[in-house]
Amino acid sequence: MITQEFQAIVFAGGRGSRLPEVLGDTPKCLLTVGPYPLLWYPLNLLHQHGFQEAIVIVLENEKSEIQAAMERTPSKLKLDFVCIPSDSDFGTADSLRYIQDKIKVDFLILSCDLITNANLFPLINIFRQHDAALAILLFRGGFEPDVTLPGPKSKHKPERDLIGINPETKRLLFLAAASDFEETVNINAHLLRKYDKMTVHSRLLDGHVYVMKKWTIEFLKKKEHFSTLKGEFLPYIVKKQMAKSGKPNVIPTTISDTQSDLGLNRKGEDSIFSLIPHANLNQQVLKTTLYNDNKSKPLYNGDLLRCYALEAAKNSLGLRVNTTFNYFAINQKISSVWPFLCANQDLALISPSALVNSTQTNEISAADNAKLSEKTSLHFSVFGPSCHIKPKNVINKSLIMANAIIEEGCNIENCIIGPKAVVKTGAKLKNCLVGANYIVEENSTLSTKHLIHADGFMEIDIQ
Repeated sequence: MITQEFQAIVFAGGRGSRLPEVLGDTPKCLLTVGPYPLLWYPLNLLHQHGFQEAIVIVLENEKSEIQAAMERTPSKLKLDFVCIPSDSDFGTADSLRYIQDKIKVDFLILSCDLITNANLFPLINIFRQHDAALAILLFRGGFEPDVTLPGPKSKHKPERDLIGINPETKRLLFLAAASDFEETVNINAHLLRKYDKMTVHSRLLDGHVYVMKKWTIEFLKKKEHFSTLKGEFLPYIVKKQMAKSGKPNVIPTTISDTQSDLGLNRKGEDSIFSLIPHANLNQQVLKTTLYNDNKSKPLYNGDLLRCYALEAAKNSLGLRVNTTFNYFAINQKISSVWPFLCANQDLALISPSALVNSTQTNEISAADNAKLSEKTSLHFSVFGPSCHIKPKNVINKSLIMANAIIEEGCNIENCIIGPKAVVKTGAKLKNCLVGANYIVEENSTLSTKHLIHADGFMEIDIQ
């Protein structure tokens, strides 16, 4: 079974630095998407692929809240919540290094903010087939072009990665953020000579789905200056594919302690190649096997360290919910994508504990303990846990977050109403983003406004 071959690790310790308007004091991984917390979606994906347990990395001061929230969901995985210090500034590589003792075999990494229905088996299979050190999953962008973010008009600028892939072998040859370059991207000429072809993609989304060898953790321990996986450690691993692993020596009559039985020099044990199990044997096998992954070069170009990238099927959904824009977008689309996210599962968009007395509803979602009163007209909207929609309200294409209160006689269209916010009686809001704990005054008429408490926030460009 996959659970014996791979461990699943879900990063859920992010602070949501690009979601300040909607977070309030909620952990990022507990932001509501449809009827469930964000963290539920990658965990459900793992369940759909046969995993029975997962390690979830969380901040120490958020563990109890996250654990309690997940116990209220229909998640069927056995979860091991592993804490990182709350006062730390850990990146993803730091977190992985911190929990290294928990990792016993090769592992699959997911981010808590990924929502996808992609099939992970092709990624796992290419990792197995080529004995790869790393395999990553990529998605086509363009899920959210028809969504307008509430608030003042701002152009959505999605993050771009530059990803170089050999189109024939699917080898991952280059990985960097587009923001790391101003106008010119320098590509090592040796890379092109060695691998013949490389297609550089700028429209593919790195979904933060990584399959990695266990020995990469051992190498990460040696490289304590690496703080992040995506920005530092993985590009380093990808680049190391081109490094030479050492030259074979003539096998002497007596083998010294610094040589293997196949005559490969093993000095310099801090080398990445010294951590690859059976590296010397594998190097000899590469020279003798009849299999080849290309027509004109040695098998794998003689590389002991190999990285691969696989694009998810074109009809797959793949979105990182790491910005306010993406958070609003997935909630706007949740009714249409729900059948794909929960295929062959009997899961409803209305939580069993939600109280829905409204008789005029169309494509809505309601989380735990949401109260939707009678004499309301509710369409294409998502209602978070414990929110309260009082009578005589019209709400369309909006996101009403946890513990928010909409008093009587309001008209709300294409808005985000943040956690614990209150919209007073008779207010009319259109295209507004109302931040956490904000109170909209009675009978207000507002359009295209960004309403937040200034204290405690930096001015940022919401994307």
